[in-house]
Amino acid sequence: MKRDYRQDFADFSPLTYLNCAYQGAFPKVTAERVHQAVDLKAQPYRLNAPEYFGLPDRVRAGIARLVGAHPDEIAIATSATQGIGIVAAGLALGPGDEVVVRESNFPSNLFTWINLRRKGVTVKVVRSASDASSFDDVAAALTPRTRVLALDWVSYSTGFRIDLAALGSLIHDRGGIFVVDGTQGVGANELNLHALPVDVMAVAAYKWVLGPYGTGFAYVSRNLLKKLDLPVINWHSVVGAHEFDSLPKEEFRLIPEARVFDSGETGNFINLHGLERSIEYVTEVTPATVNAHCRQLLRRLDEGLRGRGYIVSDAALPGHESTILCFRAATPAATAELHRKLTANNISVSLRHGFIRVSPYLYNDEADIDRLLELVRPA
Repeated sequence: MKRDYRQDFADFSPLTYLNCAYQGAFPKVTAERVHQAVDLKAQPYRLNAPEYFGLPDRVRAGIARLVGAHPDEIAIATSATQGIGIVAAGLALGPGDEVVVRESNFPSNLFTWINLRRKGVTVKVVRSASDASSFDDVAAALTPRTRVLALDWVSYSTGFRIDLAALGSLIHDRGGIFVVDGTQGVGANELNLHALPVDVMAVAAYKWVLGPYGTGFAYVSRNLLKKLDLPVINWHSVVGAHEFDSLPKEEFRLIPEARVFDSGETGNFINLHGLERSIEYVTEVTPATVNAHCRQLLRRLDEGLRGRGYIVSDAALPGHESTILCFRAATPAATAELHRKLTANNISVSLRHGFIRVSPYLYNDEADIDRLLELVRPA
């Protein structure tokens, strides 16, 4: 008997929630775990040292399993921005160095790099006529001086999924590093980072990983780790930090793992409890299941839009599909008006750069897509 995943989540009625790319909903088990964590803070004498230090290690191990990495390559962060900043601040880039980004990157993977221009870094912003032409446009922008290629795995504004292997190889062939914002892909796509030419993947975990807002992580490959400077030291990053009474003072050593870049207080333990349980849930249902379910629904949406005069994003192209699909009417005004109509009729989707973004999850079914299509008249 097929599992009814809708029962794992709160009742959204009368709303039809097709907006996981905006905020992933807590599974019921995560909400319960967060309440348990609040109780721990209300009775702090129950929070012992093994739990205090063990929780980040459990979360780190869970993340590593989810993305195909080793726990010592995972830094626990509060956002994708923090993860990207690990590289932007740690590589000591300066005059003569180049960074290549796409204009369509999410702001955290754009502004962070453009800000390096004040240090004399050449930051090339690639503008493409379409997602489909982006590979050639990025390739043309790379030179032997390109130190970093920074891209989004799945576009937040169109749902287009890039070829990590092909693009990572392009920059590696030039001696540079590949930095990826995986926020809109991790948790909803199978991933094995050890099999890919990706040096850093930063993720905000409150979307497809279903974690609390203000949680995230970064994968930092072992080869890159030793090349990065650490501007701010978290006391947890010091060897022997678990032993309060014998903490080293002036002669300390940093742990030779990605955890040296952990956020202070590891993003707060209430959030970490929620993140741990959500990672357990996503791992249990599997990203492959999430992907197959969402793509089936989005194919139904794509088919339903055909012949109605709407333009579907390049995320519908074979090999570039994700769990997000976007479409627009003939004019921005008509698209915005349709978004208002959907919102007024309790259909929750996002409006991003002139596209209506649809991002279902396991709690959605074909009836939800049909409900949306009933409101999408021929353009």
